[in-house]
Amino acid sequence: MTSDSDRIQAVVGAVVEAVQEVIWKENVTQDELHAAGRFLDTIGSAGVSRSLLDIHFAMTIVDRDRAGRPGTRPNLAGPEYRPGAPERPGGSLLEREPGAGAALLTLTGRVTNAVTGEPIAGAEIDLWHADEHGGYDREGFHLRGVVRSGDDGTYTVHTLLPVDYAEHKTDPIGDFLALMGRHSYRAAHIHLKVRVGGQEWLMTQLFRSDSPYLDSDYVRGAVAPELVLALHEVTAGGERPTYEAAFDLAVAPPA
Repeated sequence: MTSDSDRIQAVVGAVVEAVQEVIWKENVTQDELHAAGRFLDTIGSAGVSRSLLDIHFAMTIVDRDRAGRPGTRPNLAGPEYRPGAPERPGGSLLEREPGAGAALLTLTGRVTNAVTGEPIAGAEIDLWHADEHGGYDREGFHLRGVVRSGDDGTYTVHTLLPVDYAEHKTDPIGDFLALMGRHSYRAAHIHLKVRVGGQEWLMTQLFRSDSPYLDSDYVRGAVAPELVLALHEVTAGGERPTYEAAFDLAVAPPA
């Protein structure tokens, strides 16, 4: 049996070898190495080290773990998930009146078993996303909630159309991205988990098809064509533009 220390030695050793190869290939100087150390000190002091790792490497783990499994492509949970969101029998995630600039979205689809193709009744779809200002409700459950699929596997969610947001624009990660000539925006998205019989079968993100950041979302590998929602505007103008989108969720039991 591999001990924790053996595991740490193996992973650290592999990382060191990979970095040494980069140092040789890119002719990294000691000044650059020390500048990287100072940056890591700054990241640690700001408490965003986990986010830095997620941005660059988390989707690699997600895709590796998904290899060979059928169904909808999984994605990251992100830092904003809160357990205990209430059930929404009517499908609405709104707990307060949206701002004047907010657009509405009705999301529909079907939950099916990715192995058998059969619809799944009573699946729990646990959703959360940012509001019209790009912020998440961290005190209540506005734009958070659990919707259950019907007997035929279909589901309906009534919510706001999420917007692009720059989560790290004012922290060291934003500074680091700027140094690389990259922006700090995430393409607008909806997070969701699907649970069947109380067990999580899928965690993913769905993206707005009209986001200008689909090809440059700062989370490496997060956006995939199969996770992009095709939006259809139902009403233009008036007090609130309203959109519809459909997305079927094919889920498989965890390995």
